[in-house]
Amino acid sequence: MSRATRARTEILGVQVDRAAVLPPATGASEDLFSVTGQVLVTSFWGYVTVAIPNVSLDWDLALDPDDGGSDVVLASLLAVDNTAIGTFFVLNATLGSALVAVVDSGFGIVLPKPLHCDAGDIKLNVAGGGAVGTTARVKWGLTYVPLSSDGAVVAV
Repeated sequence: MSRATRARTEILGVQVDRAAVLPPATGASEDLFSVTGQVLVTSFWGYVTVAIPNVSLDWDLALDPDDGGSDVVLASLLAVDNTAIGTFFVLNATLGSALVAVVDSGFGIVLPKPLHCDAGDIKLNVAGGGAVGTTARVKWGLTYVPLSSDGAVVAV
């Protein structure tokens, strides 16, 4: 393990990256990460690797618990029309507030208050009347610290 990886892991936790993929169509949802046990998410981001066209789309993020309970809104709707390469999507400082799009990471991908997650799936929900086409790509990632012996996060 490199010194940089070791330092990041000691400060923020384990990093999990999801390959850059085409976002789901409007009216659909897609699991981004699967959580087992209990974890503390310390940072979360999406990174646009291929621009999102000028379409009418809104995104939100939710935790779908495995215990059958209601979804927990992590970030409410954000219009993602005309999103340029290099844009980061990050969680707002207040849980459930609008997802934030920033062109540089100066806003911060590290969460001011870590997010406790029980077993379930972190998913992206898509609404609106547009379609992303066939080219847009977003790479999602997070860091976490396991709180239980079976606490882990994997990209879906």
